[in-house]
Amino acid sequence: MRVTPFVKQCFAVSSVVLNMMSYGLVAGFNASLFSELRRTREIPLDIHSESWLASLIGLTLFGGSVISSLVMEAIGRRPAILASSVFMICGWILLSLASSFPVLLTAKICHGISFGLGTIGTILIAEYSSPRHRGSFIATSPTAILFGILIAHSLGMFYSWHGLSRILLFFSLPGLIAAIFSPESPSFLVTKGRYDECRKVFRWLRGTDENDELETMIKTHMVLKANKQRQRIKVLTLIKNKATCIVTAFKKREVRIPIIISMHLMAINQFCGSTVNDMYALDVHTALYGTNVYMFKVMTSLDVLRLTAALSAVYITKKLGRRSMLLIFVSLNIFVNLCLAGHIFARQRDLLPASHMVIGVILHHFQCFIMGTGSIPLIFVIAGEIFPLEYRGLCWMVSSIFSSTFMFVNIKSAPYLFSLFGVDGTLCFYALILAYSLVVTRIYLPETKDKTLQEVEDEIRGFALLSHEEAFELKSDKADGED
Repeated sequence: MRVTPFVKQCFAVSSVVLNMMSYGLVAGFNASLFSELRRTREIPLDIHSESWLASLIGLTLFGGSVISSLVMEAIGRRPAILASSVFMICGWILLSLASSFPVLLTAKICHGISFGLGTIGTILIAEYSSPRHRGSFIATSPTAILFGILIAHSLGMFYSWHGLSRILLFFSLPGLIAAIFSPESPSFLVTKGRYDECRKVFRWLRGTDENDELETMIKTHMVLKANKQRQRIKVLTLIKNKATCIVTAFKKREVRIPIIISMHLMAINQFCGSTVNDMYALDVHTALYGTNVYMFKVMTSLDVLRLTAALSAVYITKKLGRRSMLLIFVSLNIFVNLCLAGHIFARQRDLLPASHMVIGVILHHFQCFIMGTGSIPLIFVIAGEIFPLEYRGLCWMVSSIFSSTFMFVNIKSAPYLFSLFGVDGTLCFYALILAYSLVVTRIYLPETKDKTLQEVEDEIRGFALLSHEEAFELKSDKADGED
């Protein structure tokens, strides 16, 4: 039986998606870890040590992201995914043996580095995929994360955190196996001038129906490479400073605009409410319901809903444009955050009827549905489509810096915000961040649905109305003018 290109793309994409599931396992594991340690005091934690343990992933994610950006440009996208799998497995081994706070920290460092190395996953999926499947494939990444969270929360009802870490170790092995047998990205191969190998891998993944995209990608790189060679001597002679070259890159529209977009997308991803719900589930559930007795049952229900929502996002991304989805779902996210804040405020002052828990459950589930359908998957989809090929590593590194910074600030500050303003005040603060980020992103974001990565890059650069031949000539003329 002939294996179709779509099946081959599914296999290649699975190397990323299975690793994304492992990241969900880590996020879901935190609820079991922190709630059980608070109860048993097996390893004593105060508000400072707990916040560091939870937020350390943001700092180590930054380190892993920098490494992944260097790796993806120097030796390939696939090695970064392989290294991510290895660090993930090492983290689970350390957690299964942990009996002290330093060992817990070391395990969290391994998981954070794994997260950072895996941040290029959306780029790799975008480079593997056909334009008509790209949005749906990228949308499977947050679906996999949510599935991992569901697994961790479901098993957390039956196992201690030590036993759970041993079980979750085996769920992380398939990602390593899939990465071993997956091909390298055609886009990476073309950046290294390995055009014959690029054609072979591209046609293995896509068949022969998309040769125009392949040849356009190769021809564009040849033009950029020739321009770069003409400029190199002058740049090295006059500047002799790599930092200045980076500054020059940031002055280019095709670099500057995607970074502005990704920075605000990462803010939406971190402050939509998902991170706090997973990291500080005990505080959120106590504020919403007045008790944490039903925490794991409610969390499992929420995870099922988020997973269903994420699966529906795979379909929605094929039907709706990126800009429309961004406006609809982030606006709804802002609305439900404010509703949850109002509910908590009213419950704490006995302004609600006796059945107030039902109201909280409905609002909580609605929030998770909105995040799972739009706010979270859409971030992955857009971030995988907007970076230019020549500076993809640099752009992703900068984007990852913002992501890790926002994650660290969010997780580290949450306990202190809870104590100062309450969970309701914190949700209102998050709603303001979402509103600001939505406005900026809508201003700069072009529509990327059903376009090749080269077409998106040309549109951001300002060549959208030109033919490919005219675009090549304009790029060459522009480079000659800079010389």
